[in-house]
Amino acid sequence: MTVLFFFALLGLLLAAAALLFGTSLLARAFIKPAFSVGAPIVYRQEEVSTRPTADARDIRPAARGEYYYDSVINYLRVIEVLADGRIIAVARDNQRRCFRPNDSALRKARLNERLIYRLRFPQV
Repeated sequence: MTVLFFFALLGLLLAAAALLFGTSLLARAFIKPAFSVGAPIVYRQEEVSTRPTADARDIRPAARGEYYYDSVINYLRVIEVLADGRIIAVARDNQRRCFRPNDSALRKARLNERLIYRLRFPQV
């Protein structure tokens, strides 16, 4: 009976803490940043050009055919995560780019991409 009372009291305390702080303390303890330093990431960049580049994918002509819409995949590596959550990543040509973690074109590299395209990711 005392064990049941103890667990009920513990659950009540955790629920009260969750209401006071807005999120549960347990979830807050396990929250990790979306991207860590050194993580390989992939960014799909949409482009409009008169002539698609060699590494362009998903090439679509414009309505009249003067331009092409395509997407280019950039293989990057995270070098810094800022306090507000933004990500600083470096490309193969040492260009630094800043992204928001909720950008729909940004994602972590999958396992097969990390193995097959490992030379395309910059070494930090």
